[in-house]
This record gives sequence, C-alpha cells and structure tokens, in this order.
Amino acid sequence: MGMRNCKTLAECSVLILVGGFGIRLRSVFAEGPKVLAPVNGRPFLSYVLKLLAAGGFRRVVLCVGYRSEQIEQCLGDGSTLGIKVSYSREEEPIGTAGALRLAYTRYIAGERFFAMNGDSILQLPFHSMYQAHCKYKPEGTIALARVSDISRYGRVELNEKGYITGFREKSAEQTPGYINGGVYLFEPSVMDLVPFGRAVSLEREVLPVLALQSLLAFKSDGYFIDIGIPEDFARAQTELREQAPS
Repeated sequence: MGMRNCKTLAECSVLILVGGFGIRLRSVFAEGPKVLAPVNGRPFLSYVLKLLAAGGFRRVVLCVGYRSEQIEQCLGDGSTLGIKVSYSREEEPIGTAGALRLAYTRYIAGERFFAMNGDSILQLPFHSMYQAHCKYKPEGTIALARVSDISRYGRVELNEKGYITGFREKSAEQTPGYINGGVYLFEPSVMDLVPFGRAVSLEREVLPVLALQSLLAFKSDGYFIDIGIPEDFARAQTELREQAPS
C-alpha cells in the first residue's frame, strides 16, 4: 500500500480523545469531563499535553464532546503548556473512531497522525515509535504498555514478527503482560475503515480489522496509568508527581 513520505515527528499532529463521560470516576469527580480531574491541583490532561510537548510534538487536536466548553476554558490555545491546541467538537456521541475521523477530516486530512486516549499516560520514546513505523510501513502502529496485572485491560496477541493478530477480552487472569497503551500512529488509510453515519468504536471495530491487515506493536516498559477508576485516580496523585514533566 502507498505511504506518504515520513515527515518529522514535530510535524505530526496528535488527536486526543477527551469526549468521555467518566461515569466510573463520578464517585470522586463529578464536576466535569474526567480529563479535567485534578491531580495535585492540576487537570490530568495538562500532564498529558506537557508530556507531548516534551516529546517533541507541536500541535494537538482535542476530540471534545461532553462538557467541551469546560475543557476549552481550562486549556485555551495551549500556549501555557508549550503546545498548540485546537478543538474538534462532536454534536452527539459518535464513538472513539468516529471522533477521530471527524477531527482528521476537519484538520489533517491526508496526513499521517498520532492518536491517543486523554485519560491515560504512557511514557514512551515517541521518536523510536515513529522510526519503527517508518521502517516497517504498517497501516498502523500501537504502543503497548507492560503492566503487572492484565485482568482489568485484556491481553494483546502478537505474532513472531511483532505484529498484532488480535485482542483478547478482559478476564480473571491476573498475570503480567502487555496491553493496549492507548497511543497509536495511523496512516490516512486507517480512517477509510471508519464508516460515516453512526457511532464507531476504535477499540471494538477498527483495531480488530486493522489487526487482520497491518498493525505493528511497539512495546514500552515506560510508566503507565489510566485514571478511569477511583483507585487509579488516587494512585495518580502520588505517582504523577514523580513521573510526569513539571
């Protein structure tokens, strides 16, 4: 399949999914979107954006939905965080893949791009991930995070060449392993897999199809946290103080 020439990492936009309702977190934070949940007095999303700025990125597009005005009021144009922030608002829930396609069409049609979840952090060498993608030329590359207990997340299945062959659902299997780290690098062709006119899930509908075509794994042993549940949100209060850029 055709590939655009490799651009530099700094030229790549990052589309960040921040439209979730955060229902599981409402017992400890119900005042807005979960990406604004405060960690040591700062919204969690500011840690994500600072990590991206430190990694060499210059532009992000936030895929906003639920209480989007709060996110825009909080972050503005991103200048205080050292990165340019734009907004792609969905008028009704269209799923994670639908939100990415909407932002892609509005801002960066025809370009290779990074995408990521806004409610988790994975520290990884973005340049190395980009270089691996350019070398092996998959349609998509997904960063895998190593965790001590995969039971909450589900397992990612790989072949001997390092390509993803499938995704196993969550189970009671409490073992270490690699999980979907929520950071992706996609060719424009991936967006052609997302149908218009309905809500589409990246995780349940697009990635399994992509795994049948060409989805490269990029393993990372870097720090990972997902604040989707109260227990991990509480853990972030102490861990992010040490792990994330100040």
